[in-house]
Amino acid sequence: MNWRKLILVLIIVLLYVPMVFLGANVFFPEYTGMNSYYRGMENCYSKYPYPEKLTETQRQTMDEDLTKCQQEYQQAQEDWEKNKLAYEGQKYVFITLFNLIILLLALFLPKLQQSISLGLFLGSIATTFGATLRYFDSRSKIGFIVLVITFAVTLFFIQKKKENFLSWKKN
Repeated sequence: MNWRKLILVLIIVLLYVPMVFLGANVFFPEYTGMNSYYRGMENCYSKYPYPEKLTETQRQTMDEDLTKCQQEYQQAQEDWEKNKLAYEGQKYVFITLFNLIILLLALFLPKLQQSISLGLFLGSIATTFGATLRYFDSRSKIGFIVLVITFAVTLFFIQKKKENFLSWKKN
């Protein structure tokens, strides 16, 4: 095995994977970083800083307010989660489509060096796998279709370029 070629393949893979995920966050900035979790509304208890000093009537009003506030909070959180999953589904489709295009380029561009072709192939497969794990809950139907196509192209790539995988003779 030619270790120099293997190192080149690893360099391509190690740069490709974070490049795609960073690009996805650049083009799809919602629900990333500080906005990746639900922050909620105002604290339901902020109106009642000293509940122990309330009368019975005020306590009943507080309980009703808190119940209503918690229900609103829960509904708002569910809506936020639904929107986040839909958005992440779009991000997943972007990532898998991008990887499919790179995979097709690695397959059909004949002038690519063997190490570049394999690096792009392995990078796109690793990134697609990572994105599938990361965005699994998005349940994207379009993403699933792209993933099936990627799987078929991967099988074709391996069949067509199996010599690249099996023998790397020193030059």
